[in-house]
Amino acid sequence: MHCNNIRTTMSHQSNDNPQAQDVSNVANLIAITGLNLALSYENAAVDRLEKRLSESIVPEGKEKLKRHLDQTRGQQERLKERIKALGGGVGMEPISEKGHLPIPQPPQRLKIMIESRSSDKEREVWESLNDLIVERAESIMYKGGIQALELLKADKKTIKALGKNLKEEEAFGDWLEKNNPKIAKRLMTRQMQEKKGKKKTMQEEKEEEAVSATAA
Repeated sequence: MHCNNIRTTMSHQSNDNPQAQDVSNVANLIAITGLNLALSYENAAVDRLEKRLSESIVPEGKEKLKRHLDQTRGQQERLKERIKALGGGVGMEPISEKGHLPIPQPPQRLKIMIESRSSDKEREVWESLNDLIVERAESIMYKGGIQALELLKADKKTIKALGKNLKEEEAFGDWLEKNNPKIAKRLMTRQMQEKKGKKKTMQEEKEEEAVSATAA
């Protein structure tokens, strides 16, 4: 009888503690807001990766972009799943909007000049650098998110999901950091060789025209 009274009292104390419930709801709201922010960036990342995949001229780069595009879609699903799992108490759903990726933007006049005068090889080098910037920024975002969720004592499944996303971002970022200089050197060397070949051809054509004119 005495034990039953203790259990009943503890149950009432738990149910009649609005302050603890408010703290839990606030923590959930903060966590879901952060998860939706991450989701908005991944929504934008999918668009960028699809565009990069269609434009890239480097075979090994296209292969990595395709793989990371698949990973990013998986990241979206993980984030949506955790938002739905945490969102019941605060009525928040996964966001569909796209955030702004942290890609450096030159002044408009300079941007137009770069885009109009750059070769496909130069654009590839430029965009592969932006790829790396985006991946490192996303890694920082996930690291900060994990730290925040740990402070909030969020559920371990959510922290684990962010950890998996972080691991994928870091792996692609590491590949870019290692291979971008090699790819850039190869592309620029090829471009210089093509320009030299073009100049040689033009010189040969001029010489042939001069010989023809003399013969006439």
